[in-house]
Amino acid sequence: MTDWGIYNLTEYIMKKILMTLAAVFCCMNFAFGQEGRNQVYRITLGNVQYAHHNEKMSAGEAVGKVLTGVLTGQTSVQATKYEEDVKNAIIKGLSAAYRFRYDDSLTPLSQDIREGSLIVDVNITNIQAKSSTHTWKDTKGKIQVSTYYTGVAEAVLALKDMKTGDVIINQTVKGQGTTSSNFSTTDQAVRDALNRLSNRVTICLNQYKPLRANIIEGSTAKKDKQKEVYIDLGSNEGAFEGLHMGVYLVKTVAGREAKSQIGKLKIEAVEGDDISRCKVQSGGKDIKAAIDEGEQLQVISIDK
Repeated sequence: MTDWGIYNLTEYIMKKILMTLAAVFCCMNFAFGQEGRNQVYRITLGNVQYAHHNEKMSAGEAVGKVLTGVLTGQTSVQATKYEEDVKNAIIKGLSAAYRFRYDDSLTPLSQDIREGSLIVDVNITNIQAKSSTHTWKDTKGKIQVSTYYTGVAEAVLALKDMKTGDVIINQTVKGQGTTSSNFSTTDQAVRDALNRLSNRVTICLNQYKPLRANIIEGSTAKKDKQKEVYIDLGSNEGAFEGLHMGVYLVKTVAGREAKSQIGKLKIEAVEGDDISRCKVQSGGKDIKAAIDEGEQLQVISIDK
């Protein structure tokens, strides 16, 4: 074998050793740090207030104003009949977060509460129903009327530590739904807005406490790009098919941890309690290079 061939073989063996050590290190982190890494916390809904109680009206009055608006071309009412629906939409959003379990028992605060558990106070700042009409002529000169419906639901969430009562996050969340279907109504537009509001609540919590994992092995690769990888996140910690995750290169700068995103993954299959196979959606070249060099990588759940 030539000196060049021996050099290539040695380099290949060293890379394999580095990959193996990285996988062992990740697995050790998983074995000893699992409880803290993706720990699940309790979350409870606290006080819910509506900022526009002085504008409160009955359901009949709200519908009447909306119908009047449809006839005259435009309306905007504070549809307070949806207050309970907004509350339920927020509960739905809290319940869908990866690392929180919603609890409506309202157990008094105590030292037994796990650190990191949250209580959420809500101030509903806007529930609005709008309709507007647009008149136009078609190609045959016939007058047509299109009606557009818009619903808006907005609230401010105060996320507090359940033990101390300290405010951790103040976040405004907003959902808006617009539709112009012949079968649509202002009510449907508000319902669409509430669905979007739920999603925003869930995203807020998932960004605060994302799911974390490590790449334990590079799977399929093509030339210099990684196509698939395995991560140490499985059914035990809430992994599911379709979960999107960012890949971050971690370095220590002046004694501080610095990380930069180099790619994105999507879980293709959950293959066990602590393992999932992921498709590399972007950054395949950088991910492969980092794996080959034994670089420290973190995998963190992200929104699409």
